[in-house]
Amino acid sequence: MEICSRREAEKWISEGRVEVNGRTVRDLATRVDPATDKLVVDGKPVKTAAASARVSTAPLVYWLFHKPAGYSLEKKPGVPDIFALPRLKKLKFKVSPATALPKNAEGLCLLSNDLEFVRGFRLCEDSEQVVLLMIDRRLEDEEMRAFADEKEAGSKRPALKVEYRHKAKLGATTGYWYFIQGKVPGLRKRIDKTLLTLKAKTHKYVQLSLAGMELPETLKPGEYIQLAGSEIRRLKRQIRKNQESPEEKSTKRT
Repeated sequence: MEICSRREAEKWISEGRVEVNGRTVRDLATRVDPATDKLVVDGKPVKTAAASARVSTAPLVYWLFHKPAGYSLEKKPGVPDIFALPRLKKLKFKVSPATALPKNAEGLCLLSNDLEFVRGFRLCEDSEQVVLLMIDRRLEDEEMRAFADEKEAGSKRPALKVEYRHKAKLGATTGYWYFIQGKVPGLRKRIDKTLLTLKAKTHKYVQLSLAGMELPETLKPGEYIQLAGSEIRRLKRQIRKNQESPEEKSTKRT
């Protein structure tokens, strides 16, 4: 659907009248996918031809998925991905990951065909998380304190809780299990960076909990369950809160 000329569109973008996925864009080089991105001009949604032509009879689903190690969450040439797993391979509609875990990690992930939910939750980087980590050596007490010592903004307590659990065998590999809990943006990257500094190697990374949701012990790798309605509503409230401007958050506090 064409609503203006290219020159007019460039002028509107420069004037800050255009939003893509809830964010004002002023960069003329911004890329937009008309099939998935939400475009708004002067506060009014613009229905693109691609969006109008897209017909979906599938109900919206919000799944808690147990990602197995060795599978990517995204489709990449030559890389095994979760969509080749038996349960997901049978789907008649497309779901997308709302969370990020690297190929060799495993555990709790969120999948949905609600693209607005997927995009929104991906931007919620400071959700409370619990990770179980196996590394190749036991950390000294001072190393554990350094691991957890970065403080949250406005808080006197460490941003991370790090606890040693036990020594274990994983096939022919001996490792040391650690429990890590925290509300830190980019937690996985923070963990990887810290372990690199400590010269410790990761043998296993398991996401146990995210944003108040826990990975059920009975949920096998490659399987999924539908989230309860109360969980979906809570996550959507979190997304809306994350999308509020600083002025809106300040107004609510006062």
